[in-house]
Amino acid sequence: MNPLSRIVFCLAAFCSWSFHWPLLQAQEQKITFEEHIKPIFREHCSTCHSQGEKSGGLALDSNSDTMEAGSSGNVIASGNADGSRLYALMTHQQQPFMPPDSDPIAADKLELVKTWISQGMPENAGSKIKRASNAVSAMLGGTSLGKPEGPPPMPEKVLKQPVVITQRSAAVAALAASPWAPLVAVGGQEQVVLYHAQTGELLGVVPFPEGDPQSLTFTRDARQLLIGGGQHSHSGCAVLVDVVSGQRITKVGDELDIVLAADISPDKKRIAVAGPQKVIRVYDSSTGEKIFELKKHTDWIYALRFSPDGVLLASGDRSNGLVVWEAQTGNLYADLLGHRDAVTSLDFRADSNVLMSSSLDGNIKLWDMFENKEIKNWAAHPGGTTDAEFSNEGLIASAGKDAKVKLWNANGELQKEYAGLTEMALRVSIVGDGTVLAGGDWNGQVQIWPRESPEQNRPVATNPPSVQQRLEAANQLLAQAQQELTVAAQAMTATVAQSTQASQELSVRQQVAKESETRLAAVTQQEIDLKAKLTETDQRIAALEQELLALKTQRETVTGELKTASDAVVSLTQELTVAQAAVATAQTQADTLQQAAMAAQAQHDFLAAKQAAAQSALDQANADKAAIEQRAAELIALSEQTTAQAKTLADQLTIALQQDKTDAEAVERMTAELTALREQMAGLQKKIDEASGAHQQASEKHNAANSAALALREQA
Repeated sequence: MNPLSRIVFCLAAFCSWSFHWPLLQAQEQKITFEEHIKPIFREHCSTCHSQGEKSGGLALDSNSDTMEAGSSGNVIASGNADGSRLYALMTHQQQPFMPPDSDPIAADKLELVKTWISQGMPENAGSKIKRASNAVSAMLGGTSLGKPEGPPPMPEKVLKQPVVITQRSAAVAALAASPWAPLVAVGGQEQVVLYHAQTGELLGVVPFPEGDPQSLTFTRDARQLLIGGGQHSHSGCAVLVDVVSGQRITKVGDELDIVLAADISPDKKRIAVAGPQKVIRVYDSSTGEKIFELKKHTDWIYALRFSPDGVLLASGDRSNGLVVWEAQTGNLYADLLGHRDAVTSLDFRADSNVLMSSSLDGNIKLWDMFENKEIKNWAAHPGGTTDAEFSNEGLIASAGKDAKVKLWNANGELQKEYAGLTEMALRVSIVGDGTVLAGGDWNGQVQIWPRESPEQNRPVATNPPSVQQRLEAANQLLAQAQQELTVAAQAMTATVAQSTQASQELSVRQQVAKESETRLAAVTQQEIDLKAKLTETDQRIAALEQELLALKTQRETVTGELKTASDAVVSLTQELTVAQAAVATAQTQADTLQQAAMAAQAQHDFLAAKQAAAQSALDQANADKAAIEQRAAELIALSEQTTAQAKTLADQLTIALQQDKTDAEAVERMTAELTALREQMAGLQKKIDEASGAHQQASEKHNAANSAALALREQA
């Protein structure tokens, strides 16, 4: 770090601590539990809150009872009266009011309770005032063992300027992941670097001018980050910082050697630190005062961990020592034997019932905290296991000297392996909801993996470049991007021009295609219509052919009947001739008889009979004439009908010819047949005319015969 950077950093560190309490406090009256508070509780509270009657699980008989949590959790925040639920209930700021069904306790008594809490709840005259910093208490906030309400805390106001800029990374001695947010903290040289676990984005740099971080731990609610470290063989401490702002909240410890392990209790009231001095020291996080020391380890202490319920504190050392303590009192709880080499990490399962330990003997062990015995053991990494951690859902992530990060289920069954580290893996952590893992190695490499995709590793740096370097790199990238953008813009312009031309050609082709489709549709429809008309014409021609055939048949019939009629006319004409001859003979005879009438009466009857026969023949001739006339009339009517049908056929044929020229040959054939039919009809008409003439002649002859017969009758 250059001198200017160190000056700027020191000024920032000094300003961050400007809110802390004054080193010298004015003398003030000490309010103790035994002298001042116990009488108030006895008068107003002991009826419901004593060892004999612990309403809500809360007893106020003694100072130690009062400090214990009730069924609803801690009721007093030492050093922070306004943040204590008991004080809020007594002042009727919250319900249920205390005491119940009564007026608030007198104001002077409430003031004593407030002062007693603010002074750190001294028990007696020999107790020290441990007034907490209001700022520290406010920044520590409430206690939450589960996921906090609202979005999980993420860095928002943390500067991104590195404190130290190096050419290469140091070994990753400290690594931690937020239990609820996609956030990874990586220890570097005199700084902690914060990254987004899913994108790898640099979110901020937290300075640690005290030295090199060796331990990183997020609070259970993920709002604060505890940094433990210092300088080897020189000094050590632990610093608690706010995740959102990066601001320091408190600093504890003044060790003579570096802090290798540090942890904060779930209620954030105590911070434990340990290291090469083989002693565990537990400090009050609000006041920074040492509460007690724990001396049992015989070698450097590598690991410290509070249980999630805050009841136990576990510690492990370089000589395979593993000890569990009562967190509140510091009394020994268990001495767990089993590892054959250094204990490198400790972690409790979420229910606090199982402790996990890793060791350089290569094993991971699970310990039952009720019976203080080993319940599971498996070889995790050849050469040694350097770190292990529980996820929120009970999975286990581990790192080892085989340069691998592994994921196990609660039974010690391997689920996944994650490669990408080049030297022995030193640290591992599971991010947030367990979907991302982070690991760091001896070479200073840090990799982030999606839990379900071990091959998709993303590297992040423990020594990120400075803002200026990132700016220069960004400018270079920007210039390159602008150049690429210019080329892309030119290419895009050309492409747009080509696209415009292609669009125009496409529009023309689409218009032509549309017109072609329209014409095709019209031609198709015309073809359909012509086919329909052709079918209709074929049907009409077929019908006309049938009618023509019928007319031919009828013509033949009429021709036959006409011949028969002609033959009958000839026969009748012959008969008429015979009759006329007979009439002439009769006339001659009548003349003879008339001349001889007077002479031959006998011949009268004979002539009368002859007359009757002639009359009969005449009647028959009249009947035959009438039949001939009727048949002739029928023939004439039939001829007229045939002529009309022929005309209709001619008209239909003309229409058919106009509708479809393709039927010309059929029309010509029908025309020929029609012409022949007309000729035949002309011949038939001629014959009818001849028959009519013959009939006229026969009629005239008949009239003459009739007249002759009448004259003969008159003569008779």
